[in-house]
Amino acid sequence: MGNRRQFMRALSGVAALSITADVSKLGKMRFLRMATAMPDTGAHDRLEPDWYRRKIAQVQQKMKERKLNALLLLDATNIIYTVGYFHLSTERPLAALLPELGDPVMFVPGLETDQVKTWWVKDYESYFDFPGPVNRVRWIFERVAKRGFDRARIGIEEPRPSRLHQISLGAPKAKIVVAGDLVDDLRLVKDEDEVRIMRRAMTYADFKVQAGREFVQHNGSVTEDEILKVTADAVADRMSKELNDVVGVGIDPPFGGLVPFGKRSAFPHAVPSKDRLKTGDALILSFGAQVGGYNVECERSFCVGKPTDYAKRLFDAMLAAHDTGVENLKEGAVAEEVDQKSLDQIRKAGFEKFLKHRTGHGIGLEGHEAPWIAEGDKTVLQQGMAFSCEPGVYDPDWGGFRHSDTVIVRKDKGEVLNSYPTRLEDMVIEI
Repeated sequence: MGNRRQFMRALSGVAALSITADVSKLGKMRFLRMATAMPDTGAHDRLEPDWYRRKIAQVQQKMKERKLNALLLLDATNIIYTVGYFHLSTERPLAALLPELGDPVMFVPGLETDQVKTWWVKDYESYFDFPGPVNRVRWIFERVAKRGFDRARIGIEEPRPSRLHQISLGAPKAKIVVAGDLVDDLRLVKDEDEVRIMRRAMTYADFKVQAGREFVQHNGSVTEDEILKVTADAVADRMSKELNDVVGVGIDPPFGGLVPFGKRSAFPHAVPSKDRLKTGDALILSFGAQVGGYNVECERSFCVGKPTDYAKRLFDAMLAAHDTGVENLKEGAVAEEVDQKSLDQIRKAGFEKFLKHRTGHGIGLEGHEAPWIAEGDKTVLQQGMAFSCEPGVYDPDWGGFRHSDTVIVRKDKGEVLNSYPTRLEDMVIEI
């Protein structure tokens, strides 16, 4: 496309830490000025070894309460959470053994042996490759048993029956206890170090929304594919320039977002089409970002051209639900009650038939993780829990609106990590 390269050059010079609601007009173009403050480039973009050493100590205290002599983790996300070892998870089992005292031990496939030496966990054993002459989970538990845990109480994550059989073959005299919830419960609450990483990630999620918006304003009748490609290019360029640690430059296929418009904006998880944007459409720009393994998301809904009265009613109902959700993501609230209060705003506006999903989900090392701001989840919220807040309203004959913020539970109300505006007057694009 003719203007794409020129647009990319202009956008690459924008390094925005925050986005203000200062709206300017130039001819028919309406845009938000983005502050040019750079993020703290001296800070690490991931958690450091000392953080993981403290986390291991927390886990070991929980193990003591359960009378566990060891905890063996095979889930890649739990391994990242406890020891910080980032890796490409494949069919090859990779495990972390957390003893009741002392440092962890890694069990890795041979192709990880050089990389594992670069991390703080120095004790490891390796096998050549998968599948090998012996089942590799069995192989891991044979080594665990040889380390003095042959008759120990060993905690594991919830296993498949076939995996449990191999565990029993590897350590037949050990007492195997399902205890994956021990780590899961710790992951529910983020400390301020984790929130700092998420704040850094949010600069990129907000930036992707602005990049998509500016691309639409400059180029008019574009396709979803074109929006996705240009925003992916823009954020990849910026992240590669600003991040100091390799971990965290992640863009999901195909181009890292959802950008439906027109009637397709009523599809909450719309796959890209070749439709072209036109005046009168609703447009949703939905993007996530990941730094240091931690996910955040920013979604914003726009009106292309002056919104009709009907569009305003839909938007106002969505925004009321969103704001109510944020206000109620506070310490002591019950997850399903937050969901009900949020979605009731859409019901009261007369649009109950246009509800298609819950208010939000937990977010952290996984893009979607427990708890859920949804009917049926009776979790009592604690300070430091992190959620998306994304109620939506979807008219299949017209289109839909949905904002999503990443929100940290605080004492009196949720803390929104996003900086991007949410009000209708800031969500109008002229093309």
